[in-house]
Amino acid sequence: MHRLHAYPDLRAMFRRLLIATLIGILAALAVAAFRHAMQLLEWIFLSNDTGSLVNAAEGLSPWRRLITPGFRPGDG
Repeated sequence: MHRLHAYPDLRAMFRRLLIATLIGILAALAVAAFRHAMQLLEWIFLSNDTGSLVNAAEGLSPWRRLITPGFRPGDG
């Protein structure tokens, strides 16, 4: 029976492991940056610092609550 992946070169295997680890760390940092950016935008546009969109929606006036889901950046 033959092996599916043969890694005769240990150095290449560790290089791939290092690259995969770096990509994973960069992806985690990108997710964290996106989350913080969303919280910042929520704070700027909805005046909400609780981190809960439900609390932000409850604080909006009824007319703004009605039009907010239909608003898309880039329209107009």
